[in-house]
Amino acid sequence: MSFSRLYPLLMCALLLWPVAAVQAQVQLVDENTELPDYSVYYEGVEARDAGDLATAVAKFTEAAEGGLAIAQHNLGVLYFSGEGVPQDYRQAFEWTQRAAQQGYVRAMVNLGVLYYNHLGVQPPWMSVWPLSLINRSSNYEQAARWYREAAAYDDGEAQYYLATMYRQGTGVSQDLAHAYMWARLAQDNEVPQAFPLVAELEVEMTAAQRSQAQRDYANWVLENRG
Repeated sequence: MSFSRLYPLLMCALLLWPVAAVQAQVQLVDENTELPDYSVYYEGVEARDAGDLATAVAKFTEAAEGGLAIAQHNLGVLYFSGEGVPQDYRQAFEWTQRAAQQGYVRAMVNLGVLYYNHLGVQPPWMSVWPLSLINRSSNYEQAARWYREAAAYDDGEAQYYLATMYRQGTGVSQDLAHAYMWARLAQDNEVPQAFPLVAELEVEMTAAQRSQAQRDYANWVLENRG
């Protein structure tokens, strides 16, 4: 499933357990902190595993409306794929955005993909020419923003997508040094497409750009991977 050859939709990790939602997002709590209630979400997971999609959607919706980010993310996936609900990119965008705004990393990546591909990000009446052209640049900028948010959590796919945008100058000012830095980080995270991208950028950059890129990469690793 993909929007384009270069920017596949990363909505395949549909049913993640809550522990996956907080990777690289550790939050200290005390006895006064109210923790999320996953019980309704788990009922949705069990229903989906049993093939009862109607119940799964109902439970995910209940949990999502209660503010549970992983349920919001899953609803976004379901509305994108049309599994258990009519396919609706606008609903996919709205639920994915809610989860991303809560810091759910996979939703950040998916939101970037939706923005990049102009899917569901505006009401239908704004999707016709020439209004669609007005929003195209803004959508690319938002895609870069959300990829950058997820990349900061060391998400490899987001780092790769951000690298391609810096290489092309799409949604950001073209910067081969930045492209290389993000591509190297994605390569470290074993994103297959990042390996040839790094090699291509090494050829395209000037000596000064290569030197800057290496410094930026080393500094990012020191600051974020310790």
